[in-house]
Amino acid sequence: MFGGSWTQQKLEILSEYLRAYRLIFHKNPRARFFETSYVDAFAGTGEIPRRKLQGFFKDDPDMLKAEEEFRKGSVKRALEVEPPFHHYVFIEKDAGKCKELEALKKEFTNCDITIINEDANAALLNWCAELDTRKERAVVFLDPFGASVEWKVIAAIADTKAVDLWILFPYAAINRMLVSEGMPPKAWADRLTRIFGTDQWAKDFYSTSSWKSLIDPEKRVERTYKTADQEQITEFFMKRLKGKFAAVAKPGFLYNSKGLLFVLMFAAGNQKGAEAGVRIANHLMKRLGQ
Repeated sequence: MFGGSWTQQKLEILSEYLRAYRLIFHKNPRARFFETSYVDAFAGTGEIPRRKLQGFFKDDPDMLKAEEEFRKGSVKRALEVEPPFHHYVFIEKDAGKCKELEALKKEFTNCDITIINEDANAALLNWCAELDTRKERAVVFLDPFGASVEWKVIAAIADTKAVDLWILFPYAAINRMLVSEGMPPKAWADRLTRIFGTDQWAKDFYSTSSWKSLIDPEKRVERTYKTADQEQITEFFMKRLKGKFAAVAKPGFLYNSKGLLFVLMFAAGNQKGAEAGVRIANHLMKRLGQ
């Protein structure tokens, strides 16, 4: 089985937020002026890959219904939101998965769906540049594979001041690059700098100690080692978000049997809607044990 309970937790939280978001824009006369978009930058196929039900389970209507609900990824859940968004943008680098996404247009004929076969970083930068913030608002969901979202993209989303951002911060992938002894190799260090948008992480996450060499007292031996823990790494990225967005919710933590995998984060881009957005996000995050 792909994913686990954490997969369902993040999708349920996202779905509930999208429903609340659309109700606000549907019911509030002032908010109704804006066209709303939902952007999924790592759309996949629209479903969670999983083995089919076997044996007597495949003939049980309740099990089939539960299985169908489980398999729905962020794309399908977003398309089922009522009232719907005015526009849906699904970005997927894999051409084969894009073909599967195209099939959703026939299933959801009442939705305006755009599918972009491109790298998420490049596609999002283009989308931000084209967003008409005078009459448009949006929710962007970033569920990256590994640690592939660059900070310049997050900064561009924040700079629109019109977008609410949900991001699954890939803690486990980033922590693997933050080696315990010595600084990370250059390729990893450069990648970490692109993710955080600064090389300050090196000073905040590592310490250096030195002592006289026992072999040659005239020389000193230096040791560089990682000192940052889970809380410090998460807080570092949170501070980066707080420096760009109007408001940021408390994070939610997603674990598997081996430890922390991801940190779910929410940032509101528009000052007028930030209070409501963060209030809803904080309420939903409580189920993750903030």
